[in-house]
Amino acid sequence: MFSRIIYEDWQLIFPVVALVVASFVYVTAAWRASRLKGSQIDRLAHLPLDN
Repeated sequence: MFSRIIYEDWQLIFPVVALVVASFVYVTAAWRASRLKGSQIDRLAHLPLDN
């Protein structure tokens, strides 16, 4: 079924761009989470419990 789909060279750019953008978002989120200070982690951990 999928062997009938013929990709043109220019169409391959869309999945590559989507992968790069998604990877950038996840790496940025992980990097920012790893750089948090201890006081910020404690404040964010108790945030849902505050009124």
